Amino acid sequence: MIPYSRPGSLSTACARAPEVQPSSSRPLVPPLDLSVVYCPSSLDHVDALYEGDARGWIYAREGHPNADQLATKIAVLEGAASAFVCASGMAAITASLCSLLSQGDHMLMAAEVYGKTSVLVDRELARYGVGRELFDAARPANLAAMVGPRTRLIFVETLSNPLLRVTDMAQIARVAADAGIALVVDNTFAPLICRPLEHGAHLVIHSATKMIGGHSDLTLGVVAGSAPLIARARAVAAAMGLTGNPFESWLALRGMATLPVRMDRACASAGVLASRFEADPRVNRVWYPSLASHPDHELASAILSSGGSMLAIDLGDRERASRFMEGLPNIPFAPSLGDVRTTLSHPCSTSHRGQPPAHLERFGITPGVVRISVGLEDERDLWTEFAASLQALSPVR
Repeated sequence: MIPYSRPGSLSTACARAPEVQPSSSRPLVPPLDLSVVYCPSSLDHVDALYEGDARGWIYAREGHPNADQLATKIAVLEGAASAFVCASGMAAITASLCSLLSQGDHMLMAAEVYGKTSVLVDRELARYGVGRELFDAARPANLAAMVGPRTRLIFVETLSNPLLRVTDMAQIARVAADAGIALVVDNTFAPLICRPLEHGAHLVIHSATKMIGGHSDLTLGVVAGSAPLIARARAVAAAMGLTGNPFESWLALRGMATLPVRMDRACASAGVLASRFEADPRVNRVWYPSLASHPDHELASAILSSGGSMLAIDLGDRERASRFMEGLPNIPFAPSLGDVRTTLSHPCSTSHRGQPPAHLERFGITPGVVRISVGLEDERDLWTEFAASLQALSPVR
């Protein structure tokens, strides 16, 4: 215990921060730092911190130790020069798009993006004069012709939700490079199994709420890319209040330690389950990128190191999907993904709720589709439960 400078009254003693305890050793686990504000030693020190001449923090919305530790890991994960942490996956998308777009600008967006991403672009950014056109990210043959003088970026997802359509990253990156515009990739469904920067992307986004966190106990987003692009996006995030907090950054950093092991196990199990679902006559169709029947199987082989931990099955209609899900009392209906536990989702009722029926029908997202996020259970146990629930359904083929 170090000597303590005793104040005159007990109320002052309670209000003052404790003396920093010096240590010749360091913690094995990164400490959680909940301080909102940091105290510079002088006005010159403030200038040095803001101008980048000194390392450190001032205000947690602009940065804090736990976010910087997580961002460093994310940058390594994606092979990026820099990264930063946002309050959610949608916050990461918002900061990225708003850092690259201005009033009157135009963007090209994959037609099958996550529902809330569509809402952000079609309803919110549209109010500020940002235009957009949709294209098929798996078959972008006409993409170059869609680029105009005000086009500033292309936005895609490595794997679409829920049917796991695979983006033709190489062709889209060529279009972006030829036009001198940014390629922004949401890589939430494919951590570790795809590194979009290696395929020509400029910014990579993850909802760390999902596989990176891995335990359904945090909400965060991350963005990785070049130092100039990240600096601009980080400034937008700080100004708009989109940055992540210390505790959830600390949780995500803990989750990342087991991410490779979790992904290996979940991807292996998903591949086995996908094959078994495809062989079952009660299942109308299976979407899993490693299956030869998947429409983008060749693309998947080019950019993915495995088929991933997600799969989708079409059981024919909503009533059959409902009976299947209700027959799985130990596999919860939980409209998220990436947990250590296997979960189910019904896209038409959750992630794609409210979208025009014609739009859903165009992309094959029927009321019979059930999305499965495969966790860490033994795949034999999982198939025993899935097979038992399928027994209640009549064959469809």
